[in-house]
Amino acid sequence: MIKLEFENKSIVIPEGWHDIKLSNYERWNAQKPETKQEYVSFVASVCNVDAGVLLEAPAQVFDIITDAIRFVFDSEPEPSNKVNIDGKDYFVSFSDKLTLGEWVDIESIIGGESASKLSEMLAILCRPAGERYNSDLAGERQTMFADLTCDKVLPLIGFFLLKKRRSDEILSHYSTVVDQANRFLKDTETFVINGGGIKLLPIWQRIRYICLVRSLKKQLSKFSDSSFTA
Repeated sequence: MIKLEFENKSIVIPEGWHDIKLSNYERWNAQKPETKQEYVSFVASVCNVDAGVLLEAPAQVFDIITDAIRFVFDSEPEPSNKVNIDGKDYFVSFSDKLTLGEWVDIESIIGGESASKLSEMLAILCRPAGERYNSDLAGERQTMFADLTCDKVLPLIGFFLLKKRRSDEILSHYSTVVDQANRFLKDTETFVINGGGIKLLPIWQRIRYICLVRSLKKQLSKFSDSSFTA
């Protein structure tokens, strides 16, 4: 921490993620300052001081603070699916292993108005290997994660974001494949309707051609959003 003193006032400035607890991070991580006033409020939240203190301080003080907390904007911790707390490893649970109770509690948090959603979700999704979900431990675990410094917690959040990015990439690729399959299927059907240039071929070649086209159509239909099952 850096202690900055001016005009009988002092501000404690974090030097890195190890100086910021998750409980403090949760208060300002969703803010997206657009105006100068909003940016001042954002910086004040990072330093855990009232925005009025910064507004009354010399402009040079504000420049010193924003330069010191530049890591908030520039750094991106390496994703990790585990964290060590008091000598015990806690692991992120994979979505295909979650119980119905976990899904219900997670959706309740997402749809709620709580200001501590990150720590509440970690309390549900991150626990020692082999431990079953116990909702009675959620409150205690939420406090535990909220008290952790961000250098330990952000890699877990980065792990979730990495999974989301990969999922989005897969969905985007799938959509592209579906569009191309639909287009190719339509072109193939039009080609067959118009004769496909096979009318002058020997009968055995025409039969083979028709069989091959039907097979192609069947394969394309598997990737088309217009496919159906009998």
